[in-house]
Amino acid sequence: MNKRKRFILSLGVLLCCLPAQAQQVMPTDAQILHLLNRASFGPTVGDIDTVRRIGIDVWINQQLHPQNLTSPELDGRLDALPSLKMSLPQLADTYELPKNIKDLSEDEQKDLRKHQNEIVEEAAQAKILRATLSPAQLQEVMVDFWFNHFNIFAEKGMDKWMIGAYERDAIRPYALGKFGDLLNATAHHPAMLFYLDNWLNTDPNSVVAKNRKIGINENYAREIMELHTLGVNGGYSQTDVTTLAHILTGWGISEGKEADQRTHFMFDQRRHDYSNYNWLGYRINGGNESEVETVFYILAHHPSTAHHIAYQLAQYFVADEPPQSLVDKMAASYRDHDGSIAEVLDTMFHAPEFWDTRYAQKKFKPPFRYVVSVLRASHVEPAGDTKILQGAINQMGEPLYRCLTPNGYANTNDQWLNSDALLKRIDFAERYANIVTTDPSPALIQSMGDNWSVDTAKAINNAAPKLRPALLLSSPEFVYY
Repeated sequence: MNKRKRFILSLGVLLCCLPAQAQQVMPTDAQILHLLNRASFGPTVGDIDTVRRIGIDVWINQQLHPQNLTSPELDGRLDALPSLKMSLPQLADTYELPKNIKDLSEDEQKDLRKHQNEIVEEAAQAKILRATLSPAQLQEVMVDFWFNHFNIFAEKGMDKWMIGAYERDAIRPYALGKFGDLLNATAHHPAMLFYLDNWLNTDPNSVVAKNRKIGINENYAREIMELHTLGVNGGYSQTDVTTLAHILTGWGISEGKEADQRTHFMFDQRRHDYSNYNWLGYRINGGNESEVETVFYILAHHPSTAHHIAYQLAQYFVADEPPQSLVDKMAASYRDHDGSIAEVLDTMFHAPEFWDTRYAQKKFKPPFRYVVSVLRASHVEPAGDTKILQGAINQMGEPLYRCLTPNGYANTNDQWLNSDALLKRIDFAERYANIVTTDPSPALIQSMGDNWSVDTAKAINNAAPKLRPALLLSSPEFVYY
């Protein structure tokens, strides 16, 4: 055997002994950009270089376990928003409208409502700041995803002053944890129980119902199965909805007069239906609140829930019509890892379907993602109150925390891709390019790497310098991701 053959054989043996990560081919800039577009709110200056340097696997692992991804600058900006740290009783004391508001003058009512709106504005401001500045990008993407999945509406009564606390306490801590914990957190939060009316859900044969002329309310029972867990084709019937509504009676909110009493979850035994029921093929014996906890456990571990959550995530991260092979892998990961969201995402990020070029640059950015990606790519930090940015997102049709329906905002192209949306993005790009103090074009070009089409590059090079930022931000390469 000659020296050349011996060298090749030795190299082959060496490569076989190396860990899989060391054998990976260096990713292209296009692949890195695809990952950054989907697993974050878009690249910023230097992100492509960073991922190329540390490797895709390391970057994904850091994002899936973001405990050490912190930003003192972001923390300082958030500290200036007082409502973020208030407890529910403090929020009620500070922002809840008085019961005699109709007895006040129009100006007094206007001032009180303006004051109450501050909490939604602060929540929206924090959302924009985190999405733009946080190094834990996947965490912020998942907070946005799960809030939409477990949507509540800020303009419905007391949900206005609970909206930020709901995201803080019921969504954020569980965004990359176990789905069952996330489901339980939302199911126990007064904001959800008020939004979907389960605080009114009462056994019609109870003393409470007879005195107040109230009874079964199916809203939460229906949505928790149709939207939150099993999915519309998850194998349940209308009878199951009605039965679950009976099981959920008494699952609600404290009715105390003081703020620290009426802002907490409470299982009201006086309202509860203690009957035995057959539900989804299970025998549910009437009992105390542990009966309802059993129902949540069944829902979180149901095969239909595994499929529904896998499909929703694959649709959000990969394609409007995700490949069935990928959904099956993710659903299996959900079942095998007790509903671990991080494990399901890890399975997705390492699946060949995620990297299939047929799905790259095919999703049209919704308004919030588009505006934040503009800030990140152009290396411009949000201004103090972000009201201009909130206004732009509102104008494009995605006002933060103000989706009326429980299914939240759609993440598919048929919701956002139309001529009006394109015009509004072009308009925003033009206005944005005119108000920033420095030319963002160099940062935009660097953030996106060498991923501009020949036609776009030609148009940019031939344009006057003051027009280049708007052209870059309204280009197909930027409005799609």
